[in-house]
Amino acid sequence: LKAGRAIEKIYIRYGAEERFVAAIRREAGQRGVPCTTADRRKFAALERELRSGPNAAQGVIATIVPVTALSVTDLIDRVYQASDTPLLVLIDGISDPHNLGAIVRSAECAGAAGVVVPERGGAPLASIAMKAAAGAFEHIAIARSGNLAKAALDIRQAGFMLVGTSDRADRRYTDQTYDGATALVIGSEGAGIHPDIRRHCEALVSIPMAGKITSLNASVAAGVVLFEIARQRSDGEGSSGGAEE
Repeated sequence: LKAGRAIEKIYIRYGAEERFVAAIRREAGQRGVPCTTADRRKFAALERELRSGPNAAQGVIATIVPVTALSVTDLIDRVYQASDTPLLVLIDGISDPHNLGAIVRSAECAGAAGVVVPERGGAPLASIAMKAAAGAFEHIAIARSGNLAKAALDIRQAGFMLVGTSDRADRRYTDQTYDGATALVIGSEGAGIHPDIRRHCEALVSIPMAGKITSLNASVAAGVVLFEIARQRSDGEGSSGGAEE
């Protein structure tokens, strides 16, 4: 609602906690978005249709128009119009929509201008990813590519430094400089970045582990590196935010 996204309808479960429902109804009314109260049976059927799990929607479901994705070329043009040193994120091999949504959320919060995802072989840009992103899809440009390796090459040739994440990299993520146009490549937890994409990376960075587990969840690793990039780029005037459940 706050992002101004085109919403078709909002369904509110009968008996949902009024504390936050009242604010949603008020905001929806101001924006002309219809709200309807659904009994528990109908609301549970909506949750099953979305495959979100019982109570995952917390009593409110909005039906919206799917994300409109750009081409990689259009994304590059758009982000350079806004900044000489834009930050992009390439997501390779992430199949879990919760992880996809969490990475997009971290990317937007850290100031990234766009995200590139594969057309096939990755998590869909669907309701689960959107819920995990907590509205971030409305504020960041998304591009889809049928050939992520070619997209990586096109982005590099457009002047971006490609930095890949790898638990086997010798260089720490804090030792890398990210002051120019940068594209951060996030691979899956198991296979990592595909070799055809990794060969286009000018640098590979790792996050040092102090425990017995040798790697982080992909979305957590993305957040760690993204906020190191934000820290290096910060002029000390940014706003501070808090964690949210």
